[in-house]
Amino acid sequence: MFERLGPIGAKIGAAILAVVMSSGLAFADGKRVAMVVGNSTYQNVPQLPNPSRDANAVAQMFKGAGFDVTLVVNVGNLDFKRAIRKFEADADQADIAVIYYAGHGIEISGSNYLIPVDARLASDRDAEDEAIPLDRMVSSADGAQRLRVVILDACRDNPFTVRMRRERKVANRAVSSGLGKVEPTSTDTLIAYAAKAGSTAEDGQGDHSPFTSAILKNLTVPGLDIRLAFGRVRDEVMKSTGNKQEPFVYGSLGGGNVSLVAAPAVTQEAHANDVKADYDLVAKIGSRRAWEVFLSTYKTGFYADLARAQIASLTDQAPKSEPSSAAGNVKTAAVEPSTMAPGREANSKEALDWDRVKDSNDISALQKFIKRYPDSPLSITAQTRVDLLQRIARERDDRARAERDAAAKAAELAKQQAAQKKVEEAAVRKREDDERRAQKAEVDAKAKADEAERKAAEAKRKAEDADRQKTAAEAAALRAESERRTRLAEDERRKAAEATIQETVCKDQQAKFDDLNGKSSATSALDDMKTFAKSITCSRLQPMVATAIDRLKLEADKRAAAMPNSPQLVRSAQSELTRIGCLTEKPSGELGAATKSALSRYLSIKGRSSDDASVTEDLVSDLGKQSGRVCPIECKSGQIAKGESCIASEKSEEPKAATRRPRDDDADEPATRRKPARREAQQERRPSRPEPRARQQASSRPSGGGHGGGAAMIGVGF
Repeated sequence: MFERLGPIGAKIGAAILAVVMSSGLAFADGKRVAMVVGNSTYQNVPQLPNPSRDANAVAQMFKGAGFDVTLVVNVGNLDFKRAIRKFEADADQADIAVIYYAGHGIEISGSNYLIPVDARLASDRDAEDEAIPLDRMVSSADGAQRLRVVILDACRDNPFTVRMRRERKVANRAVSSGLGKVEPTSTDTLIAYAAKAGSTAEDGQGDHSPFTSAILKNLTVPGLDIRLAFGRVRDEVMKSTGNKQEPFVYGSLGGGNVSLVAAPAVTQEAHANDVKADYDLVAKIGSRRAWEVFLSTYKTGFYADLARAQIASLTDQAPKSEPSSAAGNVKTAAVEPSTMAPGREANSKEALDWDRVKDSNDISALQKFIKRYPDSPLSITAQTRVDLLQRIARERDDRARAERDAAAKAAELAKQQAAQKKVEEAAVRKREDDERRAQKAEVDAKAKADEAERKAAEAKRKAEDADRQKTAAEAAALRAESERRTRLAEDERRKAAEATIQETVCKDQQAKFDDLNGKSSATSALDDMKTFAKSITCSRLQPMVATAIDRLKLEADKRAAAMPNSPQLVRSAQSELTRIGCLTEKPSGELGAATKSALSRYLSIKGRSSDDASVTEDLVSDLGKQSGRVCPIECKSGQIAKGESCIASEKSEEPKAATRRPRDDDADEPATRRKPARREAQQERRPSRPEPRARQQASSRPSGGGHGGGAAMIGVGF
């Protein structure tokens, strides 16, 4: 309901609900404690630069927010446990308890541990003794009454996981960097991780880690709900790390605004529209306590005066007074029957106009009603409301004028005090500068004397070091020369031994190679040679074996190409069949139906059996010997061969065209239009008549004589 009223309306609405429904949490006056731990100087793994700085900054943040802070930095196992015990006592009966930890953390088989600086984690068995269980840390805040928050910046890439031995004989005994997921066992508890469970967080390149930097900016904003604060922390960390690190919060809280620091009592002056929206909202509740909450938020102004009038109305209102309007405007007393004109009742138009203005704070609208209905009893009520509004406006103006005068006087006084303060501060700074310069001169003189003494001692030490280094260098040079000669002799002996062994191996492999190379005609010679190439170790034989393999591959390819129906032979045959006119398809190397049909035609023309249309070298050679066209051109029905192409036959159409008698209606049509019509009619009737047998025989019979054998005989039509 409050979201539609703007930010100020939402705030006042939440405050009202807090009072009326008792659902809010107020921590401003309660006891708030915090324990801050930062471990950087680890003794057995590389140190972390940021946790100690992070802890100091977070401690200052909580102190500035009014918390009782326990700060421990670079703490060992025993001191860590003592700090936890002390914090347990501090958290008892507190309203809020907050724990912050920065440093290394580790998960072992679902259990989370925080690592002190002196921990020795040689194996996964050591964690229970050397590290602090996270559950122990979380339970130390259970004494807080209303809110417990645990913040863990401990998900860094952990070097302990690399060094630790896995000695536990338990299935799935996993050890991982960072911390695993945890669900709080107590209510009103939040556990915030710098990175989602199972992932690692960055330590950062600046003064603080990305997670702690966001915590410092957002966690203690006055009046900001802690869940919204952690939401802002998440957004900032994801933005600063390029979405590589996502903070995560486990646990849940109830309804209402829950902030670590209460909102300031004095706020900026609200916008008039927002104040009116809040006024209307309070009027709907209508209780005295709701009006008091409104006045505690808006202490001055027009609507504050109206709210005071509402409280007075609730206090002094007679039993017969009218109830407050739904819109929450100024309440007016009921009109006494004696003030009304006898027998006078409001008509419907007057009643409608009154309904429109009775709850209004607009003086002009009320005056228009009085002017329109001067004799109406309702005009008395309207005039009473106008007088009240005018009085409130005058009082508001008087107060505003007084406040402006007081503000001007206060500003002038503040200006004078500021000038006086500047003079005093300048005198203090001058005195401090004089003292600082005197101290600096004394320190500089002492520093120069110390520097001269240090340089003399350094020169003496360097001379002694130079003598020692010269002696050591000469001894080292003698040792190095002796070792070099020893290594050279050893290398010569090793190379001689390796050469002897290698020569023996090469002789054995040479004999085997000669044996395999002599079987080059065998079918398995190529496979045997490939197998031998995988096991050969003699370097001088490797080029010879590679050459032999290439030669055997070439011979195998030649044998495969000479096989009947091989792709090479089929492609050659297709090219020749195309050349002599028996095949119209492009050579593909595949013995398909068209190629087989062309072979059958060729063999039939040559008077040979076409039962086994197999492509062999002899067949290809025979095809290559043919010159000119061998297979005649095959034309479709209604066509005749002419040269190397088929054309339409027209002799059979001429008699029909001559015997046809023209119709009477044809005389009116142009000749160019009648001829195509007659030709189309003839072509439609022609397919039903069989082709003359003489022409069919002529088209399928090869020509003889001295005409090259390439032209087809053309039959005579009937």
